[in-house]
Amino acid sequence: MYSRNKTKRTPRTKRIPRTKKTSKTSKTSKTSKTSKTSKTSKTSRTIEYISSNTNDIINYKSIFSHNRKTDKSIIFLKKTEFDIFYSYRYKYPILVKESITSQTGNPGLNEDRIDRSKIDDPFMEDIEIPTEYRHTLEDYDKYMGYGLSMGHNAPAGQHKTNMKVFTETFLLSNITPQEMVLNSGLWALLENWCKKIGENTKLYDIAVFTGSIPSSKNINFKDVGVNMNIPQKMFKIVCFKHVDKPRITFMEIFIVNNLPYFINPKINNYDLSPYLVSNKSWDWFQRFSNIDINNLLTFYGFESKNIRPFRKIISLEIYLHRLLKLLMQKSNWYGYLIYAKTLKELDDKWEECKLQQIDDLKYHQEFYERVRTRLIKESMQKIKPQNIFSISSLYLNNSNKYKNSKTYKN
Repeated sequence: MYSRNKTKRTPRTKRIPRTKKTSKTSKTSKTSKTSKTSKTSKTSRTIEYISSNTNDIINYKSIFSHNRKTDKSIIFLKKTEFDIFYSYRYKYPILVKESITSQTGNPGLNEDRIDRSKIDDPFMEDIEIPTEYRHTLEDYDKYMGYGLSMGHNAPAGQHKTNMKVFTETFLLSNITPQEMVLNSGLWALLENWCKKIGENTKLYDIAVFTGSIPSSKNINFKDVGVNMNIPQKMFKIVCFKHVDKPRITFMEIFIVNNLPYFINPKINNYDLSPYLVSNKSWDWFQRFSNIDINNLLTFYGFESKNIRPFRKIISLEIYLHRLLKLLMQKSNWYGYLIYAKTLKELDDKWEECKLQQIDDLKYHQEFYERVRTRLIKESMQKIKPQNIFSISSLYLNNSNKYKNSKTYKN
C-alpha cells in the first residue's frame, strides 16, 4: 500500500481550458436541431449512454476534438471490462479505458486462477471491425524482425476475472504496434504500478486511459510486404478520487517514446516520475494528442472543474521484486538480440543469452530467428539496414532523439 508523503500541500490547479466554439448559433440552426428525426435521436442515445451518470450529454467523438478536427474514423467498442476507442485510419486503438480496484487481476467468484504461462496467447482479429480497417495476425508476425511486438492497451494480467474477459484483451482491437523492449520492460512496470495503486484503500474510482500518438507517416516494410503506422509515443492518463478530498479529481499523465528503455534489473526501486507530463504542459498534451481531457473526464463521470496532480500524495516508485527483476532482465535481452547489427553479433548475443538464468527463452528465440532472417536478406540484397529504433527516431526531434530513452548496459 502506498502512504501519503509528508510534503507541502499541492496548489490548486485550474480547470483545463476547453476548446472555444467557432460556429455561430442562430434561430435557423436551432430550428434545424429540433427537426431531427427519431432515428437520429436513437443513434445519439446509443453513443452517449456512458455519460448518463453525469449531468452533461457528451458524444464520445467530442473526446477527440481538442484541435477542432474530430477524427471521424474513431469508433467505440464496449468490452466486458474495458472500453476501446479504435481508429479505422490507423488500425489500432487510440485510447482504451479500464478501471482498477483491489480485485484487479484476480479471478472472479468460483473461477479458476488463470496462469498465462500455461496458455498459448489467444491473439485474434476482432470481427466487430470491418476487414479493411484492421491488421492481421500475419502483419504483426512479419514485422517481429524489426523489433515490434503486439502491445496490449488493457493488459492481460489485469483482466483475469474469467477466460472470456482474459481472451478479450488479446483481440487485435486492443493491440498497438509497440517496440518490444518498451513493451516488456518500462511499460510492464507502469502497468504493474497502475495495478498496485488499486490496493490503496484511500483511493477509489481509479481509471486508467492507455493511448497512442500516431506517427505522421506510415512505414512500408517492403521486404515483408507490410505497411503500418507505428505510434511515435504511448501514454497513460491515470485518475482517481481520494476519500479525504472527494470533490477533487486527481490526475497525472505518463508519456514515453515508442523506443527501447533498458532498465537495470539489479535495482530495487524504479522511479516513474521522469515520465510524467508536468501539469503546466497538460494543454500541450491535449494539442499533441487531440484529446480533450475535460470531455474525457466528464464522459466517465469525473469532476472536471477541479483537477489536481497526485504526484505529491502517492508514491511514484515501484518496487522490483524477484519476478519484476527477471522481467527486466528478459526485456533487456530482447533488445540485445533485436538491435544486433551483424549476423556474428546476433549469434554471439544469442549464445550469451542462453547462458543467462532465464527460465523461458521461447519468445527470445522467435525474435532471434526473425532478426537473423532479416539480416541475411539485408546482406544478400544489399538492403539498407533498418529497425524500429531508427524508424521511431525519425519522428523525434534530432536534438533530443534519445533523450528519454534510458540506456543500461549488461
